[in-house]
Amino acid sequence: MKTKTISKNIPIFASVLVLLVLGCINTYGASFTSEVFSNLYIKQIISTVLAVLIFLVLLRVNNNFIFKNSSIFYIIGIFFLIGVLMFGVKLNGAMSWFKIGGISIQPSELFKPIYLTYLSILFWSNKTKLYYLKLALVTLIPIILIFIEPDSGVAFMYLIMALGVFLGKKIDKRIIIGMLITIVLILSLCIFLYKYKKNTLLSIVPTSFHYRINRLLKEDEYQATNAIIGIGSSGLKGHGLKDVKVYVPEMISDFAFALLIMNFGYPVGIIIVLIYTYILFFIYKKSIIYKGINSSILKGTFFLMIFQCVEHIFMNLGITPITGITLPFLSYGGSSLLSYSVLLSLIIKITTNNSSYN
Repeated sequence: MKTKTISKNIPIFASVLVLLVLGCINTYGASFTSEVFSNLYIKQIISTVLAVLIFLVLLRVNNNFIFKNSSIFYIIGIFFLIGVLMFGVKLNGAMSWFKIGGISIQPSELFKPIYLTYLSILFWSNKTKLYYLKLALVTLIPIILIFIEPDSGVAFMYLIMALGVFLGKKIDKRIIIGMLITIVLILSLCIFLYKYKKNTLLSIVPTSFHYRINRLLKEDEYQATNAIIGIGSSGLKGHGLKDVKVYVPEMISDFAFALLIMNFGYPVGIIIVLIYTYILFFIYKKSIIYKGINSSILKGTFFLMIFQCVEHIFMNLGITPITGITLPFLSYGGSSLLSYSVLLSLIIKITTNNSSYN
């Protein structure tokens, strides 16, 4: 790892490190609230160390190698997304994980940087007769597979990344309008069937998908209500790590921000928001400077991260519906940490060495 890579990016490294450390401590605090979360902080620490090591290793790998082999990585990733539907285990109502011993692996999280990289390369490739068809297939195949699991929250993240990629250069406005209309029509159809034709919807999609629509329509507000109560009772100092807090079923992942405030109080919550704002501003500023594939990767990451941060925090505050969106670097989950470590390594190499695909 080059010295200038470290010296030029100390503020970013420090910001991410603070989030990672607080993520481990946050998960530790949850273990005093329920036995369900006992010892999970140990897994989070191991995942954090592994993510940091992978990040350091990838800093030594030239982006050109990753870009040139992105199509291979993409195909392998698609096979894993198909495989998890057939051989995965169901957790939280979705067939999204491979279970190996005591380790859970979520392919849809690990596939994010691969999807973003390959889509960016294809988007900037020379246009052929099949250009738009390839672009549509590469964009939609993983989204459909993830939606079938069903993990609608992660599937929407892929749409958000694709939007960021497509904004990397001027394209026909009809494509963007068509994408937005398609998304709105699909969501409207699902909600209509759920409200008025449940039997029809049951024959089309898995039963577990209904639970996710319940959350989206805020018909199941147990978690949101408890999160708001927990935040409201935290004050400036919080409840403390070792004190019992208001129980929220997914407090280490989907409600990590609420747990953070319950553990440490409002000031730390504000500091975390400022840290995310700084990281997002850094990525956005660089996405304007750089062009081509680099710009699309930066914009895709920016769109992904700002969507996750805003939706997660607003969801925890009861402003937006529950979508199961985690908070980058802070929420419990090894697959998400590994995914963002790869994305961060790509960003650092782009902004430090201007490493682009030839």
